[in-house]
Amino acid sequence: MRHQNNPGRTCLRYGALLMASIAIVFAFCFTSAPHLAANAYAAETTASTLADGDYLMDVTLEGGSGRASVNSPTRVTVHDGKATARLEWSSPNYDYMLVEGTTYTPVNDEGNSVFEIPVLAFDEPFAVVGDTTAMSQPHEIEYTLTFDSSSTEPVAGKSDGPGAVLPIAALVTAAVGTVIALRIMHRPRKTDN
Repeated sequence: MRHQNNPGRTCLRYGALLMASIAIVFAFCFTSAPHLAANAYAAETTASTLADGDYLMDVTLEGGSGRASVNSPTRVTVHDGKATARLEWSSPNYDYMLVEGTTYTPVNDEGNSVFEIPVLAFDEPFAVVGDTTAMSQPHEIEYTLTFDSSSTEPVAGKSDGPGAVLPIAALVTAAVGTVIALRIMHRPRKTDN
């Protein structure tokens, strides 16, 4: 007796093959282009829209004599919806900063002055004061800081955002889809005698 094709089984095989193909494309998109997930942070960024984690973000300093600067990009940590920047000045002569009337002292003892301060806003300047001891007497100097949310990138291995989870989920989906497709395609066929 001739072998008869089982239309249901053929459909199942093609469906499994299609599922494996989609899973592989999904995995490729998110593992070969992680910047897609990172750029998702740039749209209307506020501390509450960023997942808890560590990020790098460009920051611009304006004000003073124009000789001082801060390192950019700088590390921004988000925890419970609040952002804190680790700001390093181009000078070791800053002994405190004022942000909304609160005094912040350096978190380091050597090298250029480093402060951990709250980020009050993204994409718009906010006022800070830096007290410098570089002159004959200490002087408080007014500056503005602007954090550019379009430059936001998660620090590798430190963010709970989509950039950390999607590649793993994509690879797991691809692996499971491929195993299912292979099992279905390589099942022995039943033949009627």
